[in-house]
Amino acid sequence: MRWMPLGAAIAPLLFAAISADARPVQDGWTPAWTASMWRAADPDDRVAVENATLRMKVRVGAGGSKVRIRLANDYGQAMRIGAATVRLAGRAPVRVTFDGRGDARLPAGAPLVSDAIAMPVEAFEQLEVSLYLPEKVEIETVHMARGAPTDISAPGDRSGEAFEAVRRSDPRPLLAEVDVLGAKQRPVVVAYGDSITDNVGCANDAVPACRWGDVLGRRIAAAGMPHVVVTQAIGGNRILQGGLGPTALARFDRDVLALPGVSHVVLLEGVNDIGNSGKNRGGVQNPVVTPEDLKAAYRQIVARAHAHGIKVIAATILPYEGASYHTPDGEALRVAINDWMRGSGTFDGVVDLEKAVADPANPKRLAPALQGGDNLHPNGAGETRMGEAIPLALFE
Repeated sequence: MRWMPLGAAIAPLLFAAISADARPVQDGWTPAWTASMWRAADPDDRVAVENATLRMKVRVGAGGSKVRIRLANDYGQAMRIGAATVRLAGRAPVRVTFDGRGDARLPAGAPLVSDAIAMPVEAFEQLEVSLYLPEKVEIETVHMARGAPTDISAPGDRSGEAFEAVRRSDPRPLLAEVDVLGAKQRPVVVAYGDSITDNVGCANDAVPACRWGDVLGRRIAAAGMPHVVVTQAIGGNRILQGGLGPTALARFDRDVLALPGVSHVVLLEGVNDIGNSGKNRGGVQNPVVTPEDLKAAYRQIVARAHAHGIKVIAATILPYEGASYHTPDGEALRVAINDWMRGSGTFDGVVDLEKAVADPANPKRLAPALQGGDNLHPNGAGETRMGEAIPLALFE
C-alpha cells in the first residue's frame, strides 16, 4: 500500500468543496429590452457630444423589483459617463451607479453594466435612460431608432431634470440592454433579423404595434406564459456578408448566446442576402449567393444555438416582388429556401410568415394593406399580422 502525505489527501477534497461553493448562483435577472449595436462608419451616423446629456426612451417587455442597464462600446473610443439616471413616466428620476460610483469609465470595446437600481417596473412600461457625458466624444456604437430618437440637451448635466432637446439623434448610442429582477430568471425569446424585424421607424407608442416581436411578447404575456421577447435586429443586415452591422452569423454570440435565459430564437433573415446577390452596390461587387450558401449558414446558426440548449424557429422569407432589388433569380432563390425551411427538418419549428402577409391575388407580393409602399417592409398592420401568426405552442 502506498502512503501519501495527509495534505495531499485532503487537498482534492478541499478543492472540490471550494469549487462547489464558487459556482455562480442563478439569479432572477432577465433581459427585458435589448438592441443590436453596429458601427457608425458614416460620420453622419455618429453621435457627437460634449458636456451634454443624452435621453433615450425604451419599452421593457417584463416587470421586476429592480432594473439595471448595460452600455455597449463595441466600436470607437473610451469615454467617461459623468452621471446617469433612469425614470418611469410621471415619477422622479433615480440615480444609477456603477460599482457604487455615480460616474464611470466606459472602456473601448467593452460593455459597462450598472449596479441594481431599486425601482419597480411593470411589463411594457416605458423607461427613460439619461446619460451625462462631460467630455468631447464622437460615439460610434449605435442602433438606429428613428421612431424613438435620442434627445440631446444644452450644455450641462441634465440627467436629473427635465429639459428641452436642442437636437435629436436618430442613431441611439450606447444603450444595449435593460434587465429586470424577478423572483427567478425567465425564459427569453429573441426576435432575430433585419429591418423587417427591427422597423427602425417604429415609435414606442405606435398603434397598431409595428414590430412583430412586440406583438408576440404581448400575446405571450396575455396567455400567462413566463417568456419575455426581446428584439436583436439591424436594418439592412445580412446573414452572410456585407450589409449594415455585423452579419447574422458574426453577431449571433453577442446578440443571442451572451444573453441570459434565452430559450428560443425566431429567425427571420435572408432577404437582403438574396436581394443583393451578385449586385454592385456603391462600387462594391457582392458575390452571388447560392441556396447552398444560405442553407449552410442557417445550419451553423442552429448548431451554435443547440450547443447552448436554445431552440431555433425559422420564419419563411417574406414576398418582395416590386422591391427595388427584386429579380426573377432572387425570387426563385427565396422560394427554394422557403421550401427547404418547411421540409428539411433543420429547425425546431417553422412559422410561415410568407403566407401570413402575402397578397392572395399575387403571392409573390406583400398584400397592399399590409405594407408601407416599398413592397418590402410590412406596415403596422402587417407586423401585427406576423406577430399574431406565430403559434404560442412553439414556446411551451
